[in-house]
Amino acid sequence: MTTATDNIVLEGTTASPSNAIGPYRAFDPEPSGHCRALDGVRGLAILLVFCYDCLKIPNDGRLFSLGIRTISGAGWTGVDLFFVLSGFLITGILLDTRGRERYFSSFFGRRAVRIFPLYYLSLILAFWVIPAVVGSVSPQSPLVGELATLRQDQGWFWSYLQNWMMVGRGSWSEISYLNHFWSLAIEEQFYFAWPIVVALLSRRRLTQLSIGQCLLALGLRCGLLWQGFDKVVLHACTFTRMDSLCLGALAAIAIRDAQWSARLRRLALPCFCGLAILLFGLDRWRQILQSGTPWAQTAGHSLLGLMYASLIFWAASLRDETWSARALSLAPLALLGQFSYALYVLHRPVHALVKQIPLRSMSETEMGLIQFALTLGGSLVVAAISWHLIEKRCLAWKRHFPRPVPTSNAVSFPAAKYSEEEAEAARKRSTSTATV
Repeated sequence: MTTATDNIVLEGTTASPSNAIGPYRAFDPEPSGHCRALDGVRGLAILLVFCYDCLKIPNDGRLFSLGIRTISGAGWTGVDLFFVLSGFLITGILLDTRGRERYFSSFFGRRAVRIFPLYYLSLILAFWVIPAVVGSVSPQSPLVGELATLRQDQGWFWSYLQNWMMVGRGSWSEISYLNHFWSLAIEEQFYFAWPIVVALLSRRRLTQLSIGQCLLALGLRCGLLWQGFDKVVLHACTFTRMDSLCLGALAAIAIRDAQWSARLRRLALPCFCGLAILLFGLDRWRQILQSGTPWAQTAGHSLLGLMYASLIFWAASLRDETWSARALSLAPLALLGQFSYALYVLHRPVHALVKQIPLRSMSETEMGLIQFALTLGGSLVVAAISWHLIEKRCLAWKRHFPRPVPTSNAVSFPAAKYSEEEAEAARKRSTSTATV
C-alpha cells in the first residue's frame, strides 16, 4: 500500500507556472514532487475501507439508514482505489528513476523502511507478544486459542504470501484479525516484480503489457467464476487483481506524455463522473457494488479501476491552489491519508476491541454508529502513536537510499530499456537539469 511519503508527482525539470493551463499543472515529463490532492484521495480510500469493515447498521427502513448501508456496502472498493493509487505512484517513481545509478537499491531500500517495520511489528505482536501476555493474565481467554490457531499459518504472513494461502484454501481464515493483510501481500508482490518490468521495457512496451494485464485479469476472473471457484479465489489472487494496479500504471505513463496528458486531463473528471453514474445504475440492476456478487467480482473491478484511475489522473493534474485540489487536501482527509497505512494495518484489531465495550439502552443503529466512531477515533490514536514512535523514525533511514538523480550529461540508454524517442527526451532532461 502506498503511503503519504510516496505521494510523488513532480521532480526533475521544473515547469514554469506560466505554462499551466486553467486549473491544471504545467506539463512535466518527470512529475515527482508532493501532490496534496492525492493525500485526500488516499484518505478517501481508507475511509471507504473503514465504512465497509466497521460501519454495521441494520435496515430499519429509514432513508438515513439506507444511505449509510449503501456507502458502507460499497466500501470494499476502497481497496481497488488503493491498488490503482499504488500502481500510479510506484510506476511513476520507477519511470522517473530508471536507467540511473542505484535504481534498484534505492527503490527497494525506501520501500523496506516504509513498509516492513510496522508490518513485521504487527506480526510479532499477533503471533507472540499478545498470546504470551493474555495467556499469563487470562489463560482461559478465547483469544489465546484463536491466536494459537492463527500462528499455525504465520509462515505465509512472514513471506507476504498470505493471499495465496487464502486462494489455495478457497476461503478466508476463520480467525479474521489479519484477513485484510491479503491486499498488503498483493502490493508487496507487485513492488518486487514491477521494478524489473519497468527497467526492461520501453514505455510503449510497458503500456502494451499493462493493457494486456488488465484484459488478462478480467478474463481470469470470468473464467474462474465460470468454473465455479469460490469468490475468495477471484478476490485475493494476485493475477486476478493486476488490472487495478496496471490501470494506475497506465495513468502514470499517460501523465508523463505531453499529448496524452493534454487530452486526458480534460476528460478525466467527466470520465470519473460518468463511470460513477454507470456503476450506481448497474448496482440497481446487478448489484455490482455489493462485494461477492458475480458482477462485482468480474466487470466490477475493471470498471472501478477505470473510475479510480480517472479520479487519480485528474487529482494529480490539478494545481495546488485550485478549489478542487484544496477540497481534496482538507485537513481531515489529509490526516487520514497521512496515517492510512497504520490505519489499514491496525483497524480490525481495534474494531474487535471496541465491540467488546458494553453499549446498552440504545438501538442497533445507534450502537453501530457509536462503534464506528470509537473504532475510527481509537485507530487514529494508535496510528498517530505508530507514526511518531515507529514510522517517522524509520523514514529517516531513507537518507541511506537517496532517490537516483542524473549526475552528468553522458547518459547510457540500453536498447532494451528505451525507445529512441525516450532516449532523446531523457538526454534533453539530463542536459537541462545539469545546467540549472
